[in-house]
Amino acid sequence: MDNLDIVQILGTGLSGFGFLLMYLAYKLISSLVPLPNVNPNIIKMINRYMLVCFIMTVTVGVFTFMTTSYKNNVISDQAALIKSKDTVVNILTAAQNAKLLSDSLSRNMDGPLAGEVKTRQNSYLDTLQKYIDGEHNPAQHERFNRYKESLTTITDSLTMDNLDRRRKEFLKEKYVGINDSITRFSLKLADAKSVVAPK
Repeated sequence: MDNLDIVQILGTGLSGFGFLLMYLAYKLISSLVPLPNVNPNIIKMINRYMLVCFIMTVTVGVFTFMTTSYKNNVISDQAALIKSKDTVVNILTAAQNAKLLSDSLSRNMDGPLAGEVKTRQNSYLDTLQKYIDGEHNPAQHERFNRYKESLTTITDSLTMDNLDRRRKEFLKEKYVGINDSITRFSLKLADAKSVVAPK
């Protein structure tokens, strides 16, 4: 059939099938035209058949385009919603882990501050920082940086060996208080991220 890949044409769906019917009708007309004494009604009937195939192909093509465009929009909206929910979950998880670390530290008043506490704390703070930087809100960014610097300073102070019990208790209370502030801050951030999600 003049190098036409029928399987590939039919693979496009109904519009491909309609095109194939039109093409076959065209080939039929082109084979009849050179013949002598061809009934003009037959050629007219084949022309009408071609027209019907053409209308079917265009109609199916338009509806396919419309539904594909709609489905692509829906998929895009769903992907954005999933990404937004994933962001909210990550923010809340980091805030919860920071809170658990803070609670663990406040209960262990006499024990030494393990080196892993600072590592874990920095990991949670870096996760939150990533989402805060994505907000492009200078006031929010500055506020979080203040919390982060205070928490880092307190953690560094708690690692010192020559702290008396009262000073250690005071620093741990401050540590818990700042962590509570970060938790509230994170909840507001998560709430803002979920509000802007597409419906």
